Amino acid sequence: MAYLETADAVEIQGHAQEDEGRTVAFVLLGLLLVLAAWAAAVVTWGLPGLYIPAVAMVPVCMLTIVRITLG
Repeated sequence: MAYLETADAVEIQGHAQEDEGRTVAFVLLGLLLVLAAWAAAVVTWGLPGLYIPAVAMVPVCMLTIVRITLG
């Protein structure tokens, strides 16, 4: 294997790791924003702001479980 081929392979792998890190950062940022919005709902509306979003997510979780089990 020539030096240039090895250098190209390392460069491609480096770009893949950067893209993966960026994706993880976006997912974590999205999760943080959802939690901040939920906390703002609790501060604004009290107890209903806590449990209504959780109840609204029940169908989403159920469909996710069904989809996972069906493959």
